[in-house]
Amino acid sequence: MPPLPSRQLLTALVTSLSNTRWTLTRTLRSENPLDLNGELRGNATFTPQPPTNTTTTNITTTDQDWLYCEDGEIPNTINIGATQPGLRWTKKYIWRLSPETGRVSVWFVKVAPGPEEADYLFHDFEFDSESGLLDSTEVKSDAQNDPGEFVAPPVPSAVLATGSGNETTVLNARGNHLCINDMYRTAYAFRIEPETGAVISWASRHVVRGPKKGQDIVNQYVRGV
Repeated sequence: MPPLPSRQLLTALVTSLSNTRWTLTRTLRSENPLDLNGELRGNATFTPQPPTNTTTTNITTTDQDWLYCEDGEIPNTINIGATQPGLRWTKKYIWRLSPETGRVSVWFVKVAPGPEEADYLFHDFEFDSESGLLDSTEVKSDAQNDPGEFVAPPVPSAVLATGSGNETTVLNARGNHLCINDMYRTAYAFRIEPETGAVISWASRHVVRGPKKGQDIVNQYVRGV
């Protein structure tokens, strides 16, 4: 089992995500023909938010928040089921870093007018677990009864930033989220410069299993031009 990343490395990693606009390529596969199936292209950004004070067990910590926002357009070539092409799609999360504990977490955003705020937890990042990896074809339909299993992370692009000849390494993270009867298993992979923690490219994968869901979604992020 590899050691946990240092707090300094995690701070540099999450902070570096907000230093660029990311080009997003999303591949969707679903067992439901009415779901989106195919490839979407869009963009993603991380915008720093005001600090958040969190109190647990009489200890107050100051967390650093970033608003993750992605958007794009559904192309005419995608298998769209009941969805019309040409529509724009968007999604937002709050990414939170707790510097004192080294905790990285992702939160759903409140559906309310005004500034975006964290609502409830999507998942924590687990950087040190490499056991129980599953391929998407091996995820059970009753996966919500076994929250200890994780999906295999995708491989982020090996394309380096322009003018960068530095060596890179890949840091993986995973997290699960049970939504009533649906289990969302997520894996992340960050290609970073180990000396600085700067993210060169990254990828994520969501495998969703439930009574009426069977999805495998892979996202690839490279630096925008």
